Formats: sequence, C-alpha cells, structure tokens
Amino acid sequence: MKSYFLQIRFILVAVMISLSLSSMVQVTSQSLDDVIYNPQIKDSKSRKAICDYQMKQAKILSEDRNLNVMTIRNTEVIIVTIPADLLFEPNQTELSSDAELVLLKYCPFLRTPDFYHMVIAMYHDNSASEQYSKELTDLRVQSVYDWFAENADVKNLYKFSFGNSSALLPNNSMQNRRLNRRLEIYLVPGQVMIDQAKKNLLK
Repeated sequence: MKSYFLQIRFILVAVMISLSLSSMVQVTSQSLDDVIYNPQIKDSKSRKAICDYQMKQAKILSEDRNLNVMTIRNTEVIIVTIPADLLFEPNQTELSSDAELVLLKYCPFLRTPDFYHMVIAMYHDNSASEQYSKELTDLRVQSVYDWFAENADVKNLYKFSFGNSSALLPNNSMQNRRLNRRLEIYLVPGQVMIDQAKKNLLK
C-alpha cells in the first residue's frame, strides 16, 4: 500500500514538473521580434504621443556616455546597449559589485505592470567556441534577470541569450570584441502605455 502511494506521488510530481516545463516553453517560445514588435500601435495619434514620450526617455538614458541608446520601430521602441564589462568580470557569470549601479535605473520601467515590456538580451564575441559563448550568455542573462526579480516586478521582463551570434562589429580588434560583448535592453510600449496615449494621459 505504501509503495502504491509512493508511485502515485511520483506520478503527480512528474505531472507538475511537466506542466511547469510546458509553461516555460510557452514563455520562451516567443522570438525577440515577437516581443519587440508587439503590441502594435495602430492609432496614429497614440503612436505620435508614444514616440514623443519614448524620445524623451531615450534622451534621458543617453546622458550616460558609457551606453549606446537608439530607437527602432519608428522611435516606438528604445534599445540601450550596455557593454558586458560594466556588469561582469571577464568570463564570470555573477554580476560584478558595480553592476547594480548600472541596472538600477531600469527598475522604474518595470514599476507599472504592462506599461513597458522590457527585454534583456545578452551577446558575446567570437573569442571562444560557440557552445561556450552560448552557455556564458545563458548564465549571464539569467543573473541579470534574477537581479531584476529581486528588485522589481518581472511579469513583463523577457530574457534572451544569443552567444556569439549577431555581432555589432567584425571581431577583428579588442575594441570591436568589447562592443560585441553586450547586454541589450529593449523598452517596448505595453498596453497600459498605449491606453494612456489614446486618452491623452501620457506625459
């Protein structure tokens, strides 16, 4: 009888793990483009209000000269590129002691649920194997995600890891490789921002 209950318990645990993994797959099955190009803003008046708002935010963020700030989607989406060495020591996956000062300024973007969808995407250079680079960026982006989970609401935070793919520049110099080792943060308008723009409440 005891053995029977242990078998039932094992099956229930296995089912719970399976359901958990299934939900994880659903979350991570979205591509980077899926996240940064949705939701779409169809109303032209709302789009202009959001673009004006995003340009103000981008200007504030660009005051930090260590970062590269640009916009895509006709200025609807902000991309901030942070060199990995501002967050991690070489070949390390735990955040450095100075990383918190860099990341703190992005917590307010997660304060209001669904106001922003925030994406964190980690990249490496080609100085190591493809497998090593992918594993390194997997662990690094998880460290960044975990830090945000401890300091903000991560319901609308998405993480991606791209190893040594999608280099910004040819990996033919130390400076170029440094720029290719990076964290990209995408600030995508969420439905709450869109709704506020429609009601002319976006300031």
